Parts: sequence; C-alpha cells; structure tokens
Amino acid sequence: MKLLIIDPNISLSSPSMKGVVRALPVLRRAGYEIEVWCWHCDADVKVDRVIRLPRIGDVRVLYSHAFGLWARLRSWWNFTVRKEPRPDIIYTVAWYLPQCDVCHVHFSPWDWERCQQELGVHSLRDLIERASCRLALRNANQALRSTTARRILCVSDAVSQDVRRRSLQHAASLRVLPNSYDPTRFHPGVRLRWRREMRAQLSCSDTDKVFIFVSTGHYRRKGFFLAVESVALLRQQHPEAKLLVVGGAESRLGALQKELSRSIEGWREFVTFTGNVPDVEKYFAAADAFLLPSYSEAFALVEVEADACGLPLFLTRHHGSEMILQEGANGRFLEFDAVRMAAVLAEFVSGAWQPSVGTAPRKVLASDEYAAALLQIFQSVCPGATDSSAKTAAVIGMHHPEASHS
Repeated sequence: MKLLIIDPNISLSSPSMKGVVRALPVLRRAGYEIEVWCWHCDADVKVDRVIRLPRIGDVRVLYSHAFGLWARLRSWWNFTVRKEPRPDIIYTVAWYLPQCDVCHVHFSPWDWERCQQELGVHSLRDLIERASCRLALRNANQALRSTTARRILCVSDAVSQDVRRRSLQHAASLRVLPNSYDPTRFHPGVRLRWRREMRAQLSCSDTDKVFIFVSTGHYRRKGFFLAVESVALLRQQHPEAKLLVVGGAESRLGALQKELSRSIEGWREFVTFTGNVPDVEKYFAAADAFLLPSYSEAFALVEVEADACGLPLFLTRHHGSEMILQEGANGRFLEFDAVRMAAVLAEFVSGAWQPSVGTAPRKVLASDEYAAALLQIFQSVCPGATDSSAKTAAVIGMHHPEASHS
C-alpha cells in the first residue's frame, strides 16, 4: 500500500507534523510504502521517497499558499498528464491538495478572520496578515466545496464545529484527531530534574512567580502584548511576578522589544526573552505557570506540553482550549482584558487559588496513541491496507480506538 504525505515541513520542528513524523515507523511496519512531497525533510526521517517541490526565494507570508500551488501542479502533472498510478492514500495537512483522501485541519481561517475584524488593522504587518488570511479563507472554502477527502481530521472540537458549519456535506467524514505530545520529554518529573538549575540560569529567585509564554511567531495573534500588560498590572500588587518569553527569531524579538519600550514602562525589570531553544521542557521546569492569552488557535501544542509538565494553564477561550483546560482544576480561563487577567493571575500568585494535584491532559494523545489512531484512520479509508485490527494492534503493541466523531 502506498501512502503519500504532503506538507512543506516533514520535521519534528513543525507542531502540526510532530505526531505524524513520530508515527512514521509504525506506518512502515504496518506495510505502507511512504512518499512525501515537501520543501524540507529532516535528515533522520525514514521514508521510501522524498520529493522536494520547487521553492523560489523566501515566500514568508505566502508560504503555505505557494506550497499548495506547487502540490496541485505536481499532482496534475503526475496523475493527469503522465498517468502515473495514484497512491492508495493521499494525506495532506491543511488544504494543500483538495484531491486527497485524508485532510488534517490544523488551523481555522474562519476564526482568525473573525478575530481580525474585531482587532482591526493598525500596521502594515496587520494589513499583510489580513490579506493572507483572506486568501487562506478563500482556499479553505473552495477546498471544502471540491475536496475528495473521505476523512477530514480536525485538531480540536472547535475547529471541527467551524468546518461543520461551512460544509454539512462533509459532516459524516469529520473526525477529531488532537495534537500529540512526547511523554518522554514532557512530564512532571522534568520540573523536579531541571527547576533549580534553570531558575538559577535565568536569575529567578525562590520567591519569584514565573509565567511562561512560548511562541516562535504570530505574537499579535497569540496575545503577547496582552500577556505583558497583564503581568505589568499584576506586579503593582505582586512585584515577584515575572514573564519568561521562550522562542522567536532575534530580529523579530528586537522589534517586539522596541514596541514594548514605547508602550510599557519598565518592562525590562520583569520580562526575559530566551529566543529559540531546543529544550523547551527545561524552561517549563523553571516556570510556575503557563500563560497564553491567544486570540485564535486551533489547538496549541505548547498548551499540551505545558500541561503534561504539570504547569497550571492560564488561557483565553480560543480554539483548542476546550480540549485541555478544566476550569479550576488544571487552570483558569481568562478574559481578553488585561485588568481582569491580572486579577485572575493574582489569585494564583497569592495562593488564593491553586490547581488540583494529578490532573492529566484531558483530550490529548501520547505519541504511541496518536500513531495508533492515525493508522486506524488510514485503515478506515483504505480497508485493504492491513488485514485486521488485530494485526494493527500487533504492529504498534497496543490498541487505541479511532478518534471519535466530532
């Protein structure tokens, strides 16, 4: 059986591909011959064939749109012009190729368009993001009308509802397959192992209360300035509060710092930037809580990883938060208002509210569970892929039911 995977980055550095990359050995043991169409593929990724699609320059904001165009052109050339045999299963992350069998939706352009309308346009960057989102919205709507997908996988319940509202004809094919995490890296023991060392490295005292914000970009969408403002207000009564910002390219962080200097006085006293790091779990260990007041997500993987490490979550009600946060148990929901946010954070800093002990991730999958679910989804699309569910269980050493209907 031949499986074609289409995504620009077949890499563990891509949040939407981490679970798939970790599942590749399971899929190969199940008998799949795997080909990937991509721009980048990690050197240690084991597949049968890697096809790197053309790339001209750094397309930046048009990144996904350009890749989708190349994917559609290659598909037309291979399967229509040259009459090559079509793979048994074509799996695409996002709408890179509507003529697929399985599409995995990791972002809701409908939700982000709604948020952008509320936030407005205040800079050239905002204008470019708005134009890019409108193009993504157009592509997603067209894809839903024309896709041949027999399974549409959504990363969260909220994303599934967005898709369902736009296309009732695909309601029966919708499944929720949430993000997965690596339990060997992200677990409560990480904090025991690295907390003291990392806090010393970051010059945090034992009495400091450190909120961690993790992102490699899209800072406006993820509520970065709202996070800084809320911690600044919190420090008026609790000067021990600090914000640790992990991730981001040096040039982008420099621009953020200049903007902070214009808007928030004294921010350098409580905000620490680390830049991109290869071991984010160590920084989770140094923190006391996770803060992400994002306006729009699908299901942020960093929320899953922070929760797995035992950090209480402070999240706005964005897509995916319904999958991970149990109000009052492993975290608190926040309003999109810095003053109200600071009041909720103050309850944690003062000890008036503390998370319950031992709460586990609610609707997430560990790596092996994700591999099992993905394999069974492929089975349901192409039943001849494996002989039986018993063989599937033998291949992966466990059995996990296919992700449920949304």
